[in-house]
Amino acid sequence: MNEIEEISRKLGFMPIFKPFSEKREVCFSSSDASCILLKGDNEDALNLLQSDFLGSVDFCYIDPPYNTKNSFIYDDKRITKEPNLFGSHAAWMQFMLNRLVLAKKLLSETGIIAISIDDYEQPYLRLLMDQIFDESNFITNITVARSKNGKGSSSNNVAVNHEYVVLYGKSKKSKVLGLDNSDDSLYNKEDLHGKFKIDGLFRKKGEHSLREDRPNLFYPLYFDTHGHVYTEKKQDDFKTVYPIDSKGIERRWLWGLDKAKSESWKLYASPKGVVYVKNYFTPEKRVKIRSLWDDNRYLTERATNEIKEIYGVKVFDTPKPIGLIEDLIYSCTNEDSIIIDFFAGTGTTAHAAYNLNSLYNEKRKTILVESCSEIPVKHTAWKKGYRNISDITSARLKWLSDQDCTFIFQESNV
Repeated sequence: MNEIEEISRKLGFMPIFKPFSEKREVCFSSSDASCILLKGDNEDALNLLQSDFLGSVDFCYIDPPYNTKNSFIYDDKRITKEPNLFGSHAAWMQFMLNRLVLAKKLLSETGIIAISIDDYEQPYLRLLMDQIFDESNFITNITVARSKNGKGSSSNNVAVNHEYVVLYGKSKKSKVLGLDNSDDSLYNKEDLHGKFKIDGLFRKKGEHSLREDRPNLFYPLYFDTHGHVYTEKKQDDFKTVYPIDSKGIERRWLWGLDKAKSESWKLYASPKGVVYVKNYFTPEKRVKIRSLWDDNRYLTERATNEIKEIYGVKVFDTPKPIGLIEDLIYSCTNEDSIIIDFFAGTGTTAHAAYNLNSLYNEKRKTILVESCSEIPVKHTAWKKGYRNISDITSARLKWLSDQDCTFIFQESNV
């Protein structure tokens, strides 16, 4: 029993297998090429990529159909009418299942997948991802503020102004690297070793933090009026502090006495005797991502303006802002990572990777997949001269190449 069949049966689905037998090479034929665009069905494309990219993709970002039932440039209506455990959501889950299993196979052992989704399918996506990637490999669920005012709802009095990006790792080896640390404005203190901020208690919190848990980590420290910390009372005016919390509970320090003695320069004491570990600024050091992303760079309005600048009009109904994808890529990849997006849309993922490569002089490569589905005649994109959805993706790549001749891409039909 293969993985798709096994998961389908666990979820109560009838496995759906799409025949695919074509075997041909899909690779970056030029070492200078930074992007491949595969035009056709993304399940076929993911099957095709198995031979050349199995276990070698570092990051996957997708913005799949949200199943909104709206009439977009693409099909966004997948409803199950037969009674089942997942109600009307089962058809969408089955549509995603095969593709996500194939995507997982392409990821390296340290790879990460990030999926944009909204409230309607987010719970069902999580159930699906827990089965495919294992719930222990869930990393985080980022809430993204997509608009300031939100969009109204006919069924309630709520203006929804958020959506999500769900992150899973391929394995326990998958780690989010973090965001750029070039802004040193938060590092408001300085000593001989550089600029630093205080944001981590030296006193242990939570489980196993009591004195009796590690008695050898309960000892006195001494500090002066400048916040310098010592393990010996070298002057009479030094104040003494123990790892005792505000409720008078005896806890413990993070380090043993020997380490505290040799690295006391990394410690800082507030005037009230609260001891912190200094967090020094280094440009190379990345900062943890937060679970709430509300930068103006992530707004849908920003994305609409970006594609209007490229295409002249809004050729795609649900564009993603470049800033959002830049930060996701930067947080999850290295300088030479391979990235895949098999719901490519306007090609924002390739544009974001190009921007990061240009900014940091790096060499990420991107694989895009977009369907050749015909664009409705009444749609703005048709009036602009585009006939298939992949034509829109291709146009952005050509626009990037026109802006910078060093951006080289390849196209291939699936």
